[in-house]
Amino acid sequence: MIEFRDVTLAYGERVVLDRLSFKAQFHEKVAILGGSGEGKTTILRLVLGLVHPDDGKIIINGQDITDLSETQVRDVRMNFSIVFQEGALFDSMNVRENVAFSLREYTKYSEDEIEERVRSLLKRLAIEDAIELMTAELSGGMQRRVAIARSLAAGEPRMMLYDEPTTGLDPLTSENICKLIGDLSTGEPPGRPGFIIVTHKVTDAARVAERFMYIRSGRIVFDGAIDALKNTADAELRSFISELHVA
Repeated sequence: MIEFRDVTLAYGERVVLDRLSFKAQFHEKVAILGGSGEGKTTILRLVLGLVHPDDGKIIINGQDITDLSETQVRDVRMNFSIVFQEGALFDSMNVRENVAFSLREYTKYSEDEIEERVRSLLKRLAIEDAIELMTAELSGGMQRRVAIARSLAAGEPRMMLYDEPTTGLDPLTSENICKLIGDLSTGEPPGRPGFIIVTHKVTDAARVAERFMYIRSGRIVFDGAIDALKNTADAELRSFISELHVA
């Protein structure tokens, strides 16, 4: 389980998160919504211990990671895989090398085992034919699929973290990526792998998530299911989700 207890974080004079608290089980399908600069991506970075809060506590699977060092937090990160915004692939590597990178860095697999793992993942994500292509030769949707394959390469995480996974994609490609996100979180709780998706694209969040949190001024002002989200009385939130009410 992930637990934030009164987490506060500021960048200089700007307070990004203000005594923010929530709990999420690893099997949940969570969407974190909010405008630009509201701290959505910062939450993912805090979960991974990439940044530390100024105040409050972060508990992952019962362990307080708030002040752990880079070395100490490494085992905790194995619960997660993250797909960064825009994919963050290595431009100088082809698809095979991008997906194999973490296997070479963090496992003792032989080259034959790495090749087998890479091909298995690419086949699973329906992009095996792209194995020799460079990043610049990939469409936006294929780049996201390669990024997901790379995030899965070193293991099977308990929870996926997606940072704006459909930003910049056309509607059809966005729909396909959402389907893939759903396919990677099949099964019944508590055994299934869940996810947290950070996005400002409300319709994409609605395609995949079961729980929705809305961040405003560093705090969670809504936390609930889709029906409650659609019927919120909060005027600003209703404006933010207006596309859900378009026939």
